[in-house]
Amino acid sequence: MISLRPYQQESLDGLRQGFRDGHQAQLLVSPTGSGKTVIAASVLKELSVKQKRAALAVDRVALVGQTSNELWRFGIQHGVVQGKNTIGRNERIQVVSAQSIEKRDFLPQCDLLMIDEAHCQRKWFREFIQQSSVRVIGLTATPFTAGLGKTYTNLVNVTSTYSLIETGYLAPLKVYAAKEIDMTGAPTNDGEWSDQEVGKRGTAILGDCVAEWEDKTQLHFGGPVKTIAFSATVAHGEEMCRKFQAAGYNFQQISYRNRDDEHRSALIEEFRKRNSDVVGLVSCEALAKGFDVPDIRALIAARPYRKSLASHIQQIGRAMRSAPGKDYALLLDHSGNYLGFFDQMDSFFRDGARSLDPEAIAPKVRKPREKIDSDMTCSCGCIVTPDSKSCPGCGKERVQRNRVQVLPGQMVEVGDTIKKPLKPYLQNAELAWQQICHDALRRKGEAGKAKKFALAQYRNFYGEWPGSDFDPAASCDPALARHIQGNLIRFAKRRKVA
Repeated sequence: MISLRPYQQESLDGLRQGFRDGHQAQLLVSPTGSGKTVIAASVLKELSVKQKRAALAVDRVALVGQTSNELWRFGIQHGVVQGKNTIGRNERIQVVSAQSIEKRDFLPQCDLLMIDEAHCQRKWFREFIQQSSVRVIGLTATPFTAGLGKTYTNLVNVTSTYSLIETGYLAPLKVYAAKEIDMTGAPTNDGEWSDQEVGKRGTAILGDCVAEWEDKTQLHFGGPVKTIAFSATVAHGEEMCRKFQAAGYNFQQISYRNRDDEHRSALIEEFRKRNSDVVGLVSCEALAKGFDVPDIRALIAARPYRKSLASHIQQIGRAMRSAPGKDYALLLDHSGNYLGFFDQMDSFFRDGARSLDPEAIAPKVRKPREKIDSDMTCSCGCIVTPDSKSCPGCGKERVQRNRVQVLPGQMVEVGDTIKKPLKPYLQNAELAWQQICHDALRRKGEAGKAKKFALAQYRNFYGEWPGSDFDPAASCDPALARHIQGNLIRFAKRRKVA
């Protein structure tokens, strides 16, 4: 049996409703680390029992084995289509490499096609969807690609990153942001800075990467912890590995230069071990998508992005998976991405995907350091968000707001999530709970259903459960009732986007 978390079951329910409503191609958006593979496995197992055929396409060759292992873990008999490793051609369920399908111009017969990392919008699959009547489910954590609305006609997104952190399904990040690599005047390619230029400029701070990693892992964990690092290029990553190895730490790189598949697989499996001899893995892109090692405790970001919010979110998601005893993970940001993309990231982490409208998902150039909100600092140098009552670095009570000052090479801590000020009718949470209960009873009529509805509305407003039982004692403020109704309308539109 595949045990689904509540939001995973709700995601499946949304997809089923979408197919009933006549949508052929649907996009399921769920945060990095939320278990999209588990959702996919549940769908595939159900189809297998019904003796239907299905294919799950993965974007990276390196993820074929990882995905296949997950399906075997759930007892799902399947074949694999991936170059010379193709096996089980007659199985009803197939895990397919997107590259192999494109090269062969052939997809195994199926009643349902699932596409992982659907935001990549590969031409072959986009044309297949447009020309075929096969039902399709695209899976992604970062739906920021223009044109998704032309490929998929229904959006299903039932949870958000902040919600999963609050409920313990994802680990929060404790972020340290260094003075970013100076990309002033750097050439661009398709809107992004040149990889080679980033690698050249980033090499100058590799010594800082090692020193900061040593200092912060000692401060928070008492010593080295399992780490993943993202470099600008393979050459940049090799130099990073040399710096860490010279300091006595076993860091290894995963890249296209690992031509020996067995050696590459063995290196990754060693890293997965609880007491691995490999302390850190370095990659420029190969491990940014789908790589699943929950007990990673630290992440080094050393590849600045100019516009790619998706790449930034995919990377930091590698450290946000939950694991036993993991209260949080460190993000050592030498790229400037976390603060530069903060406003966009904060909005998406709070609300999830609302629309596939190109205007809503168009990438924006990140903010330069000097334009970052000056309220996000403490006199000790630790960055504090406006909703924090005290500094997470020194514990000082927040009294006044000062301008951000960051010295070269010095890292400062980024605090918790920014939250918008509460509306007047929400400032008294206890009274608001009674009014929400009253409104829920009016809408649902029956106490049991009303309580479930009220709990969902309260959690939507406050991000936590109420401290008292169902109590419709106070009449609902009309403004609060309108707010609830507006949320319901927006939620309905998000679940059925043309």
